[in-house]
Amino acid sequence: MRKHLCLSFAALLWASLAAPDATAATLAVINVNDSGAGSLRQAILDANATNGRDTIIFQIPGTGVHTIVLLAALPAITDPVLINGTTQPGYAGTPMIEINGAGGGSSAGLRLLTANSTIKGLALNRFVAQGLLVQGAGSNVIQANFIGTDPSGTIPRGNSLQGIWLNGSSGNLIGGTNAFEGNLIAGNSDVGLYVLSSGSNTIQGNLIGTTATGKAALGNASHGIVLSSAPGNTVGGVVSAARNIISGNGGSGVYLDGSGATGNLVQGNFIGTDTNGNLALPNTGDGLTINGAPANTIGGARAGAGNLISANSQGGVFLNGAGASNNLVQGNYIGTDVSGRLALSNSASGVTILGGSGNVIGGTTSAVRNVISANKLSGIYITTNSAGNLVQGNFIGVDTTGTNALGNAVDGISIDSANSNTIGGTTSGARNVISGNTSHGVEIYNTGATGNSIQGNYIGPAVTGLSALGNKLSGVHILSPGNIVGGVVTGAGNLISGNGQDGIFLDGSSAANNFVQGNSIGTAAGGTNGLGNGRAGVGVSGAPGNTIGGTTTGAGNLLSANGDAGVFLIASGGAGNVIQGNTIGADVTGTLALGNTYEGIYVERSLSNTIGGAVAGAGNLISGNKARGIWLTNSSWNVIQGNSIGTKRDGVSGLGNTFHNVECEVGACNNTIGGTGSAGNRIAFAQTVAGIAYAGVRIRNGSTNNAILGNAIFSNAALGIDLGAAGPNVNISCGAGAGANMAQNYPVLTQAVSGTSTGVRGSLNSRPNAAFLLRFFASPTCDPSGYGEGPVYLGQKSVVTGNDCNASFVASLPASLPVGYAVTATATDSANNTSEFSVCVPVTSVPTLKVVPANNHQVSIAWTNTTTGFGLKQTDSLSPPIQWSAVTNTPVIANGQFVVTLPLGTGSRFYVLSFE
Repeated sequence: MRKHLCLSFAALLWASLAAPDATAATLAVINVNDSGAGSLRQAILDANATNGRDTIIFQIPGTGVHTIVLLAALPAITDPVLINGTTQPGYAGTPMIEINGAGGGSSAGLRLLTANSTIKGLALNRFVAQGLLVQGAGSNVIQANFIGTDPSGTIPRGNSLQGIWLNGSSGNLIGGTNAFEGNLIAGNSDVGLYVLSSGSNTIQGNLIGTTATGKAALGNASHGIVLSSAPGNTVGGVVSAARNIISGNGGSGVYLDGSGATGNLVQGNFIGTDTNGNLALPNTGDGLTINGAPANTIGGARAGAGNLISANSQGGVFLNGAGASNNLVQGNYIGTDVSGRLALSNSASGVTILGGSGNVIGGTTSAVRNVISANKLSGIYITTNSAGNLVQGNFIGVDTTGTNALGNAVDGISIDSANSNTIGGTTSGARNVISGNTSHGVEIYNTGATGNSIQGNYIGPAVTGLSALGNKLSGVHILSPGNIVGGVVTGAGNLISGNGQDGIFLDGSSAANNFVQGNSIGTAAGGTNGLGNGRAGVGVSGAPGNTIGGTTTGAGNLLSANGDAGVFLIASGGAGNVIQGNTIGADVTGTLALGNTYEGIYVERSLSNTIGGAVAGAGNLISGNKARGIWLTNSSWNVIQGNSIGTKRDGVSGLGNTFHNVECEVGACNNTIGGTGSAGNRIAFAQTVAGIAYAGVRIRNGSTNNAILGNAIFSNAALGIDLGAAGPNVNISCGAGAGANMAQNYPVLTQAVSGTSTGVRGSLNSRPNAAFLLRFFASPTCDPSGYGEGPVYLGQKSVVTGNDCNASFVASLPASLPVGYAVTATATDSANNTSEFSVCVPVTSVPTLKVVPANNHQVSIAWTNTTTGFGLKQTDSLSPPIQWSAVTNTPVIANGQFVVTLPLGTGSRFYVLSFE
């Protein structure tokens, strides 16, 4: 009797709540039956049959979880309803109502085909299709459900397709920011949450791919979230309660697909980690994939907007396809834990761009900086046909403080077959810190990797620019043509220092026509202290046609304090490179030594390169280096012009290279050192070390046909020019020598006089019947050796030897020199072998010519006899062209003068002393 009364009461209660003419009814589910009175099925049917937003509550007797085992598909929900599983007695944050769809047919578990409905607090599992389908009308709320797991959230009971599918439905809220509003979407056999052609949805506070604790993986078999042709959705938010944990899934954590998936905002999520952000729960794919989808924002500038995208089994962020354009990736931690200080590596690159254009990774304020570190491939990988992407303001290979290395396992940034991308910029905010990586800081390689610009970055230093967090290999490694490292505008230059190998390495025949300009390479920020790269500042190996520096203001690089040379050029393919306008071995002021450990410039097996030039701004300052200024070995047809080698920037004061300023080793042939006018180098102040004095220009045996022309060579510890064995050579009769520059004989000077111009007399003994070019130089004093040197270039004269190997000469040179100066000369044959400097001769003055009246209609012409070698000439007119003729009368010596007595003629007559 009591049992009958109880059942009658329940039936009466249901009947009163489900009266057919009621609106906005509250309907109670009071049993776990598949159908009939008090069942969920009946409640949905009754809610569909009434107008208004009905409420379905659960009041099933008994404790514990109640499982409704379906025998057929539930009816679609066609009228607004609130299905509230949290009303079941005993609810405390995990579902007390489980709906088992294993026998529920082939449709979704709940099919929501209406707007303004709420599904809350249910465990929906084991459906043959989706756990929940929301189709068409939007503005629905899905909260606190466990979709694909048991009610404890620890055991997978996956739905066979997606956990939730939003199909053409917009404005829905999936989860929320209050306690127990987030859904657990895990263990499903396809995507966790699939959003198709649906916009303006908000997805917040959910666990997608983990257990209910968020501490262990319980992945959906495919992606965590898919937005397919779905615009303007928000995944996450800027407050911590909005954060989704999207981890442990069999595909990517978040997957944006197609051109319609645009304007989406993915913010504040943990993708690939647990709820604390320090334990790996990897998604099997990428953390986030953008597949052909444009203009989305991953992260953002607001506090809390950045995502933690780490520990995924592929990459962190993957922008795939030509349609993946104009996306923003900002403010994220990619490859680190939540603190940004410890590694939580993605297994591929932190960010990959494949075919995408116009994407921005980072930005110019600290708020949008990404920390992209500790990934198992590169920090950023930009590959095939990706163009016009901008990478700015990021920390790549360092932690969030910028002061500790947290390197990516390959490069900081790899650019592979991608063109016209910009790394950095000209403002300080655009600067990337690219340091601490296991391979190169930036690497550019393969066909099509051209037109890329690397500007304004710190590559190798910490964020302060004052200490090293070097990339283990080179700062920048280029194997492709036509890229720019630095630039001539203010702020374009990079600081590339502290790396394990070269600052910049141009590698191989494809690395052609690149520009390296305006950079500081090997110094700390400010350019006054060393922070050397382990090998060269710039290395060029078999790479042709590159420009290092330039003649434009701001084009020159500072290349100092590196562990090897400032610049090296090696391998036979390295032809046609131009090195201009750089400071190599000095500090930024050009007044203090900040030497490279070895040469300023080292050239080996490299042909036809230009170091300096004759035009304004082309010359390099190559001073203060700890070995040679320039060393050429097995290298021919190179041109060295217009440089200051061993001086301060003023070209006068000493800042010597330790060894020879220029040395041509075996096989260095047909090189040109200097030239006329501004092509001449200033070569000075080579030093004495451990008792060994070093020369201005040193030509070794086996090095021939090297022209040393028009240079100012002075104040070197050894000879200005030294051929073969150290010290002055002895001229060999008829020039029959061999070895360094064919042991070319130097001239023998016998006299130098100066007045308004300078005359030099002497002879040359060398190969017979051959042409030679003599060049003349002056110095305030002769070199202590007695040979040279020559800081002042006076001019040149051509001579031809006779059958007897001799040529006498008198050279008239335009410069006027003080008495007591020393004059020296070199000889260069037609094959460009230049000699050492000759023995100096002192400058004497031109004699004063006087007219002395005499008797018997005669006149005496007199001049002092202290200087010989002059002849008297005369003319009757000074009107051009002046025709001088020799006075044939023999001078006599009287009272210490040469005197010639001549008859007085009619008209005017003019006399001149000629040096001849």
